[in-house]
Amino acid sequence: MKLHDFLVHHGMSVNPFADEDAQTDPVFLGRCRTSTFHPNWDKLYGDPTNPATSIVFGEKGAGKTAMRIQVAEQIKEHNQTHSDNRVFVIEYDDFNPFLDRFADRLSGRKRRNPTTILSEWKLWDHMDAILSLGITSAVDRLLDSSQPSGSVANHLPDDVKKRLDRFQKRDLLLLAACYDNSLTEAFQTRWYRLRRKLWYMPWQNWAVRSI
Repeated sequence: MKLHDFLVHHGMSVNPFADEDAQTDPVFLGRCRTSTFHPNWDKLYGDPTNPATSIVFGEKGAGKTAMRIQVAEQIKEHNQTHSDNRVFVIEYDDFNPFLDRFADRLSGRKRRNPTTILSEWKLWDHMDAILSLGITSAVDRLLDSSQPSGSVANHLPDDVKKRLDRFQKRDLLLLAACYDNSLTEAFQTRWYRLRRKLWYMPWQNWAVRSI
């Protein structure tokens, strides 16, 4: 029996196993994302109010991407019902943009060898990349970007700027100066918009120091 005949026999118009990537699998996204979980899901997901480390290993097609999507979806639901105890999601799953820019700063000889590029990429480079993703996503939401980067779970409270004291606002602006990587507008324009959004006035800090 041919595959087409088999699908028709069971009343299916498309092959539900055609997609190997969970991000593009209509069956998983439409039917399984919120109802069908891995047997070790509870151990992986844990308790969002008390996050802990989980590491997932698996071959291609084992379900790693599916679990990542489900974690983000469950955290989104958690954040909607726990406004004072939210979790911020950073999805660091695409190294290529960071590696490309990193390679551009290496010498010509090193740049031509992918193995050398990877050997030069250190743990702190991963940390910088993760901070860049997180800060850019947070700034997008603080500035009410129409298409914010990052996970859909990362909805910030409406009164977030009121919750931050002046030192936290200062630290956020410093992080934005180092790690904000939005390409939607000029860096300086975006940074000054963020400062105005946070109501951060540098002269107030100088006044505090002088006292």
